[in-house]
Amino acid sequence: MRLMSLTPELVALCHREEADPGPDPSWTDMNDEDFRTLALRLSNEADEGPLWVFAYGSLIWKPEFESVEQQLATAFGWHRSFCLDMVRWRGSAEQPGLMMALERGGRCNGVIYRLPEGEKPAQIERLLRREISDHESIETVRWLPVHTPQGT
Repeated sequence: MRLMSLTPELVALCHREEADPGPDPSWTDMNDEDFRTLALRLSNEADEGPLWVFAYGSLIWKPEFESVEQQLATAFGWHRSFCLDMVRWRGSAEQPGLMMALERGGRCNGVIYRLPEGEKPAQIERLLRREISDHESIETVRWLPVHTPQGT
């Protein structure tokens, strides 16, 4: 079996500078009130008890939030997929880049983080501001049941 390593030199071979065309003008940016309203709605829909966040990608190595506990977890019925076309930062309209997100079907292993006790809406709003910026992305935000070695 041949082992491969992803090195900075290999990454440099595929790096491509792309001018940022700015946000898609057909999309509607969220404002502060939109973020607060969505965070409150999600907080009201959340289970009682502490807030847990499922991470399957960059939130694992760059969470940007404090956690007090973490566990391995699996989201059944979802899988990681290069399904988001990126026409900013990682690509262009002529040659879109791809970014991973969850799509239905399969299973996805990740990590769940328990956030410190606190104001749930504020914690959720902070995550929303990191992950989405427009109304068109709101439908991608949801609560998922996950399984851990300790249960669901």
